[in-house]
Amino acid sequence: MLNRIARFLLTEQRLAEMGYRLETQEDRDALLPVIEFLCEPNHFGVIPPPKPAMKNIADWWKKIPPHLPKESNPPRDHFGASVMTAKKCIPLLDGMALGYTIFSCADVHVRTNEDGSQMEVVSGPFLSGASMHDLIQLGGATSPTYPGPAIKFHNPWIIKTRPGYSTLFLPPLNGFEEDRFTCLGAVVDTDTYAKQVNFPGVFHKKGFDGDILAGTPLVTAIPFKRSEVPTEVLTRIMHSAEKLNVGKIERQQNSRSHVYTGELREPRK
Repeated sequence: MLNRIARFLLTEQRLAEMGYRLETQEDRDALLPVIEFLCEPNHFGVIPPPKPAMKNIADWWKKIPPHLPKESNPPRDHFGASVMTAKKCIPLLDGMALGYTIFSCADVHVRTNEDGSQMEVVSGPFLSGASMHDLIQLGGATSPTYPGPAIKFHNPWIIKTRPGYSTLFLPPLNGFEEDRFTCLGAVVDTDTYAKQVNFPGVFHKKGFDGDILAGTPLVTAIPFKRSEVPTEVLTRIMHSAEKLNVGKIERQQNSRSHVYTGELREPRK
């Protein structure tokens, strides 16, 4: 109560001189979610919601055994243990788990002719799942979609980020199972652009006549703070202390397993 009365009677400068910590806009912004996904009331519970990318790890990676199979008489590492596969590569997993997966909102039927120069896209009556970008919009003969148009997936979700944060949209990392299309990467200032962001993509299949079902992964959305992304490239010769640290890490790796995962990597929440 005293703080509230003092705030009313005194100027902010005088309050600061008296030792009061004043709430700033940055303080208020820090209470907001880094990212949230909004949709129309009649879409909520009907269209597939975004999910943490960890829930959409590529199937090919999930199927890999953690170690080379014993029946193949595999080589051993320098500790005498079975050689690990990419399943044990934590940086690979961390990359695929970063961000949020956005899925196609509705079933879409796509038909292309034998040379890929023509495309037909049909959605159901409730919600249009996709349309097309004319070939000329992507440069005509130099377009990655040439000789056909680009497919454009419609996204009913509005992505809203904390002030100062943008969203990077990428095809799902290492999601090589999807061979029909690849959405284009982009960055949107989603703190100010309070509107749906659609996802144009290259359709790879010629002579295709089939469905892209609702719930098909389209992109990974990764929020980031714009002011913390450097715009210049800095190259230099390493200091002697840095070179010594490289040698130290090498010695650690030669004396025990899982140095990066167990000692150097920051635990994820």
